[in-house]
Amino acid sequence: MRQEMRAYLDAPIDRHGTNCEKWDQLERYYGRGDLLAMWVADMDFRTVPQVREALVRRADHAIYGYTDDSLREREAEKGWLERRHGLKVETDWILYSPGVVDSIFFCVEALTGPEDAVLVQPPVYGPFFRAAELFGRRLVTSPLIHTGDTWLMDFDDLEKKFADGVRLMILCSPHNPVGRVWTRDELQRLVDLAARYGAVIVSDEIHADFTFDGHRQTRILALDGAAERCIMLTSATKSFNLAGLRQSSVIAPNPDLRKAVSEALTRAHATSPNIFGSIAQTVAYTCGDEWMDAVVEYVKENRDYTVAFLRERLPDIGCAPQEGTYLTWLDCSGLGLSHEAVMALLTDRAHVALNSGLFFGEEGRGWFRMNLATPRANVIKTLDCITNAIRSR
Repeated sequence: MRQEMRAYLDAPIDRHGTNCEKWDQLERYYGRGDLLAMWVADMDFRTVPQVREALVRRADHAIYGYTDDSLREREAEKGWLERRHGLKVETDWILYSPGVVDSIFFCVEALTGPEDAVLVQPPVYGPFFRAAELFGRRLVTSPLIHTGDTWLMDFDDLEKKFADGVRLMILCSPHNPVGRVWTRDELQRLVDLAARYGAVIVSDEIHADFTFDGHRQTRILALDGAAERCIMLTSATKSFNLAGLRQSSVIAPNPDLRKAVSEALTRAHATSPNIFGSIAQTVAYTCGDEWMDAVVEYVKENRDYTVAFLRERLPDIGCAPQEGTYLTWLDCSGLGLSHEAVMALLTDRAHVALNSGLFFGEEGRGWFRMNLATPRANVIKTLDCITNAIRSR
């Protein structure tokens, strides 16, 4: 990483007063506003400089009327996927949606009917549960297996659930919050199961650009047989810290699946892209390679610092190095406190805001999620504050 880029990422940026959920809504979610915000999955890094420049140029036009998606944006995304992930897609496979969570909801509405079974793998991102419940679908869970060192899919249980009639599975790849980057063999086995039992897989791959230590993200659409029954959800918003601009993609090679989702988007009048989101995504996918490489390296260094710190100074908190995402998953069950007591200790003594593991399902009890996409100084301060709080009990 060039020194200029490191300085760019190291720079402290005060986000208070910017209508920022992560920093301005602490009082609402945690009961106090004086916390170090290490929770919501957005980054405390400024985005690609060329993105800012492009947005300023467009803002100067001073007319922000109705928009339509552009071939240039689709080509930029197509180029990023091929250049960074070795995945070839066609531009007409791409639908645009306000956000990946929105896309999950649209897919569940479009591809399942009342009482159809929708499967998720907890502990997993909370909106996955809501997507099934919101539309009156039958929520089915296949919890991941924690081996102590890693997390695995329970393929015996998955096959049983598919055989019992699961219509659609929402996959998290890489997995939020446990940080697994599923191997090609694991994903191929999953796609084969879905094919055997006639299920559709909707794969949330919003964290796909964050992988470490030689773990390579296998895009679901790169697998044998996946084009017929898999939909890939992705966005530049997570990779480039653009979430407030509301832009994401639904990529569906199967024309029948694509048509069904497109009709759901049209019914909701959700097909017109955010004008600034469209520009930002196009420029990020075109000009963002060096920035992305630097951020991944920086997050890895934050991860390595966190793991080493906890192993040396707080061994009662388990922290395996995540393979992907910029979120680390902390096992606090070894502290000998209830989940609620740990939450109170973090909030009221350490003055740190982490995500409660219960947001990810009951399987997250005793666990907490910490965001590492922030200047190193915030990581150091967070770990020091947690250490002091635990030792002063």
